[in-house]
Amino acid sequence: MNESQTRQPGTVAPNPAARPNDVQDMFGTTLGFLAFFIWGLFPIYFAFLREVPPLVTLAFRATFTTVLLAPMLLCLKRGPAIVKALRNPLYVAGLFVTMATTAASWGFFIWLVAINHTTYASLGNYACPLVTVAFAAVFFRERLRALQLVAIMLAACAVCVFAAGVGRLPWESVVVAFVFAIYSVLRKMMDVDSTTALSIETLFALPIAVGYIFYEAFSPNVPPSWSTDIRTLLLLIGAGALTAIPLLLFGAAAHRCRLMTLAILNYLTPTGQFVCGTFLLHEKTTIYQWLSFVVIWIALTFFTLDLFLHEKERVLEQNEKKATNSR
Repeated sequence: MNESQTRQPGTVAPNPAARPNDVQDMFGTTLGFLAFFIWGLFPIYFAFLREVPPLVTLAFRATFTTVLLAPMLLCLKRGPAIVKALRNPLYVAGLFVTMATTAASWGFFIWLVAINHTTYASLGNYACPLVTVAFAAVFFRERLRALQLVAIMLAACAVCVFAAGVGRLPWESVVVAFVFAIYSVLRKMMDVDSTTALSIETLFALPIAVGYIFYEAFSPNVPPSWSTDIRTLLLLIGAGALTAIPLLLFGAAAHRCRLMTLAILNYLTPTGQFVCGTFLLHEKTTIYQWLSFVVIWIALTFFTLDLFLHEKERVLEQNEKKATNSR
């Protein structure tokens, strides 16, 4: 008796097309969605810490992210890989710089929320993938496809329109976009897997962050208000957990779904930041700023279309190779 004959009435027959890989991809997409969705809601949390100096918030965030991630990294037994990477002076220098760029990105975002400029961070994060592609063309000689070039040009136009609205170059958005692009270039230059790199970066950051917290807490004659307020301290500690959770979700998603899916889900983060800044934190926006976001959304539409077409082309090439090899 086969499986279809043993089904109870009313149950659904297994779908032969629903392979384990499809289930993994769906699960990975869900995890990725949650990660980028949480990142998009970060402005709400950090708005509660506006009275705390941004560098102090950054130090707590780095410290308790490391504390929460350390057990997971130990369980993964990354020791040999970490030691191997640390024996290479170029990797040590490179990972120290990537740690610094991550800290700069985190700290800059905290500062932008504190001064009611979350939409600047949103514009920068929208432009991140486009700047990264441009960097890849410059540093790795990767050929820009036509739709990618159109998207990059539109992103530049969006920044110009935003600048017209605020009366100056939105250098904050430029910094957000370029810091992540620099991080991506440096990471690509090093033959170190992401888990090992994260382990080393957190090890580098921990003593600096802890030292800064103690310095700020005990060097003044009068203890700062954040060091004596239990609610604020709990929020500062929670910033580490808030950072660690989406990192873990993203790490799990990256192993289970396609990079193209993650690239598209990435837009959730700046969209969430834009919604939080504009509608929940009531940041002042002009018609020019709204127009700039329309232009960047059009740019990302072209970019996403290019991703789909390139992925379709890649799949067709793989199928042709398989067909050729099977003959």
